[in-house]
Amino acid sequence: MRKTWLENYVLLMLRVDRIFKEDDDFYVDAYIGPDELKELVKKEAIKSENELIKNTEDLISKLNTLDFSVKRKEYLQKQLTAVKTILQIFKGEELTLKKQVESILDIEYGWVEEEHFEKGLEFFKQGLPGKGDLIDRYGIWMQRNMYSFERSKEKYDYLKFIINEMQVRTDKIMDLPDNEDINLEIVTDKRYGASTRYLGNLISLVEINDDIPFNFYQLLPLITHELYPGHHTEFCLKENHLIKEKGYFENNVFLLTSPQLVISEGLGEVGFDMIFTPQKAADWMNKNIYKKFEIKTNDIDLNSLIKASRYNSLDQVSSNAAIMLDEGRDEKEVKNYIQKYTLQPEYMLDHVIKNLKSSSLKRVYAFTYYHGKKIVQNYLEQSEDKLLALNYLMKNQIYPSLIK
Repeated sequence: MRKTWLENYVLLMLRVDRIFKEDDDFYVDAYIGPDELKELVKKEAIKSENELIKNTEDLISKLNTLDFSVKRKEYLQKQLTAVKTILQIFKGEELTLKKQVESILDIEYGWVEEEHFEKGLEFFKQGLPGKGDLIDRYGIWMQRNMYSFERSKEKYDYLKFIINEMQVRTDKIMDLPDNEDINLEIVTDKRYGASTRYLGNLISLVEINDDIPFNFYQLLPLITHELYPGHHTEFCLKENHLIKEKGYFENNVFLLTSPQLVISEGLGEVGFDMIFTPQKAADWMNKNIYKKFEIKTNDIDLNSLIKASRYNSLDQVSSNAAIMLDEGRDEKEVKNYIQKYTLQPEYMLDHVIKNLKSSSLKRVYAFTYYHGKKIVQNYLEQSEDKLLALNYLMKNQIYPSLIK
């Protein structure tokens, strides 16, 4: 019965993913289980929301009959509750954003107080001394960070250098498996600037779009979030510990917009801070980026700018923007709010607004970044051994209410 239940759990997630793919989206971030289950779902007709809700309720009702630990049952129940809520949304049921966020993500719905972002804004002001509009000064700094490599090979080699450096730093604080690795490819004619996909067997594929110039200021936070010690590292440790060591079949499927994702995004957001202090990051970037590529930094305070980015990224502000849009606030007002704290240009604001307006699930997803980071940070700060606690979060089935 246990084997059948677990297979049906994975099949449910793959079937829900097919509904997402009908709208050119996806719900399964990575599937590393048996090919036959994937092929079965691929060949069958797409299931209706009603049928999948019934399947979900059936799995929940039978969960207590299984000889799983209490924590494992609670984790699975919260994942299934998220899926049921998503299916209800697809079915057309009217659920408030608060209900969606709390049912899908297992967190408390709430506004991020501006005091948090005001701290980041002060760091921006310290980091960009001088006169004139702060947004314009930031725009000049960002333009200075844009770089186009003359040859793809040069870009590939430099990216490998950065990735390897982050891997070495991560290996000092994590139980990285010996045979984990990154397959890096330079691609063209893609809609995205960069893409990371976990392939299983401790390998991730990273694609970098050669058509888009590099932004050196955003490079380290991107790599630490996506690879080391972020998502790739978490995927590897969970595959090794949960699937290979403990035989947790359900972890062959990694879901988006779920309690699991809140922890994943929280780990991705704190990754940078686990291997760098702002000053050490500034020193490393000056030596290995700005001096190497002859980019001027003597008129800015890089330490303060790095601190600002830890507070006021687009991801960190996005949940407040989602609430404002849900309340029916004017689009211009929401854009001004985002720009006030992130200093981002108009085209980036348009991108964020378009994404948040595209579906209610995109607005739910927006809550994973700040709230995930806060939950993970609080857990680490309250632990006697921060690195031991970090490895625990990376390896195990964790949901927000378990550690909050």
